[in-house]
Amino acid sequence: MACIWIFASWAICIGLRPPVASSLASLAPGVRLMAASLAVGLCAGWPLLRLSGPRERWPIMRVLVDLITLAYLTQVVLWPLRLATPWPPERLALMDALLFGWATVVGAITAAASRSNDGRARATAMAACLLICLLGLPLGVAAASLGLAEPPIWLQGPVLAVLGLGSESGTLTLRDPWSGAIAVGASGVIAMLAAWRWNRRMDRVVAAPHPHG
Repeated sequence: MACIWIFASWAICIGLRPPVASSLASLAPGVRLMAASLAVGLCAGWPLLRLSGPRERWPIMRVLVDLITLAYLTQVVLWPLRLATPWPPERLALMDALLFGWATVVGAITAAASRSNDGRARATAMAACLLICLLGLPLGVAAASLGLAEPPIWLQGPVLAVLGLGSESGTLTLRDPWSGAIAVGASGVIAMLAAWRWNRRMDRVVAAPHPHG
């Protein structure tokens, strides 16, 4: 399924035929959209697939295996695309780190919800994943209404962060975004540990003997 998503993203965003006058300027917008499509697949398509499926007996293990597989596929696709853009390696590395920091957060939410067959819990988890996917939109509206500065790029969710980093006016000072990317990654690890503890607690509740009325 991931390979189909990647191929479809390539066909839609970049095209199956190269442009007549191929240059970095002509390819960069398509590559930028391709990276954003990968972010949508990681933080919306993947959770939708898992939350639409049957109850997972080992949800944390399933999510970790998925993450490793998706990380490998994304590296194989994302890094060669740098040859078609003027992006420096540092910017692509930041984009990569933010993608998988947010993907880890989304994976933790998916692992916690896929442990049961509760439709409401799964729907709530999917709504949370969609909110994370486009986190910058509500934060931007809230900041504008309160007269505050625009949220930093690392806090805008995976899709808007990738689009911002891939734009011509994307951030050039990478130190502050890197501290944010580290914070997102740490949040993902904490969320994954919390999901593991939640699933352990649910296992104990299910295994506990119930008194007969």
